[in-house]
Amino acid sequence: MTETTNERREALKAVYQQARDCQKCPQLAATRTTVVFGSGNADADLMFVGEAPGRTEDEQGIPFVGRAGKLLDELLEGIGLARRDVFVANVLKCLRYDALVQLGDGSWERIGRLVRTGYAGTVMSVDDRGHLVPRRVTGWHATPLGDRSVYRLTYRSAKNVGTSRTGIQLTGDHPVLTERGYVPVEDLRADDRIATGQGLSALARDVVCGTLLGDGSIRGASACMTMSHSADQAAYARFKMELLGELSPRVQELEVAAVAGGPRTYGVVQVRTLTHRALGTLRRDFYRPTKVVPEWIAEELNARMLAFWFMDDGYMRHRPPRQPLAEIATVGFSDDDLQVLLRGLQQLGLPGKASRRRLYFDVPTSRRLSAVIAPYVPPSMRYKLHPEVEARICFDPGLLQPGPPQVVYDEVEIEDITDRPRNDRTFFCIDVEGTHNFVTSGGVVHNCRPPDNRDPHPAEIEHCQDYLLRQVELIQPRVICTLGNFATKLLRGDPTGITRLHGRPEVRVIGARAVRLYPVFHPAAALYTPANVELLRADFFRLPELLAMDPPPQPVGADEPVIPVPHTEDDLAPATRAAPEPEPDPDVAAAQLGLF
Repeated sequence: MTETTNERREALKAVYQQARDCQKCPQLAATRTTVVFGSGNADADLMFVGEAPGRTEDEQGIPFVGRAGKLLDELLEGIGLARRDVFVANVLKCLRYDALVQLGDGSWERIGRLVRTGYAGTVMSVDDRGHLVPRRVTGWHATPLGDRSVYRLTYRSAKNVGTSRTGIQLTGDHPVLTERGYVPVEDLRADDRIATGQGLSALARDVVCGTLLGDGSIRGASACMTMSHSADQAAYARFKMELLGELSPRVQELEVAAVAGGPRTYGVVQVRTLTHRALGTLRRDFYRPTKVVPEWIAEELNARMLAFWFMDDGYMRHRPPRQPLAEIATVGFSDDDLQVLLRGLQQLGLPGKASRRRLYFDVPTSRRLSAVIAPYVPPSMRYKLHPEVEARICFDPGLLQPGPPQVVYDEVEIEDITDRPRNDRTFFCIDVEGTHNFVTSGGVVHNCRPPDNRDPHPAEIEHCQDYLLRQVELIQPRVICTLGNFATKLLRGDPTGITRLHGRPEVRVIGARAVRLYPVFHPAAALYTPANVELLRADFFRLPELLAMDPPPQPVGADEPVIPVPHTEDDLAPATRAAPEPEPDPDVAAAQLGLF
């Protein structure tokens, strides 16, 4: 081992000592368990720079030890490397005070108040199955805006307040739940659909959509659904009312004027739900401005939805001795709408044909249609089924259990308001147990990051930056791979986001050394947005190519690169602290320095 390499190792230990004893950031020093200095090979050609340590990293003193760390290990293994071959270090997002957060009991509170009071109750959140569930708040953050961008976020069916829709103001780097995963606000596209934080159970959604394809309607002004059935179908109307219990429906029996030539009046049973934001979202899909069939019906029509549509507008035509034939009335729908309906039926194995504003089915398909919907058809409506199927397949109430509500998605509306004057430049965030997201009046937003892992304050960045630059200077990597937005923006000195930069290497001078800087997505972001895993894997596959290149020319005055030399476990012992304070766990110190 050369003297130069020995000197670099001892210097790196000295930097670790300084970082371990650092008190420049009183808030961090008072709450940390240990300083997460870094780990890996101190002679590595490849260095990773993350963002900030989380709770698990703080407890163990090693960066990337949670789920994101496991993914990082898998990605390294995929290119023939391991943690011992590289060095991993860290550099060390948010809502405005009045952003409304939905609590677990359904009420709303300003996020600034939740943070200021240390609220430890539950807020509404979205789990990995799309269910809306209450989850406990475990952390509270108030951070200065700094030079971050600010956006106003809402969605098209959000509640109107005055001349605008209710929404939230948040920083551009804050992730929002969309149909393509979590996406920073500043990277949202105009055609993105975001999770609204409002939802219906799968049962209620099927009943509502099936009824909208049939006799139901949603009022534009109040976003409540109404449906009317004749007195002969009163049992069916009450059956649907019970299934829609989460929408608090009310029933009313009326006598209405008859058509010419019939009885003077006839009985009608009308069911009306309360206003619900999820109904407002569905109305946007089903009305433009008259009723239409949304394109997604072609893929999402299911047996239960079909059952309620057929019970509303379908019937089985009996003309003995001919076999029964099924029909569905579609008066009011356009030819384009009928094609969407036919595609939806086709994917259920029920081909039909459209003619004279009706859908017709042949004998075999009529029998299959009855078999598909029979388990959902209650006794009062069994007369609409094929007689053979009605006798063979029973009604199954177990298939009509509501379950938890599922979040509804709607078209995003965003506005860059960075340049608007504001007196209060403090923004807020909370950590949520398990799901790491929470419902706001403008959509579902992710924690700033996984629990207890926020962007450092500007002063903290300044205080920690010297340690990072010294690590680069002493380790002398050829390639620095920045993990995620924050590390990339900091080391590039540029606000361009990771979505545009990932997988694009460039030569940059970091401190006193020229390196190939290679931005990739943060492993945690890939965990929460599965589509990013393959992008991250593809970017990692380029690392061996970058490591095989000659080192970039060094700035004048920089030390010549040192050839990595093998080392032994004897070199692992940490330097002795000069201050008479308790020694840290030697295993943690060794792992921090990573001199394997």
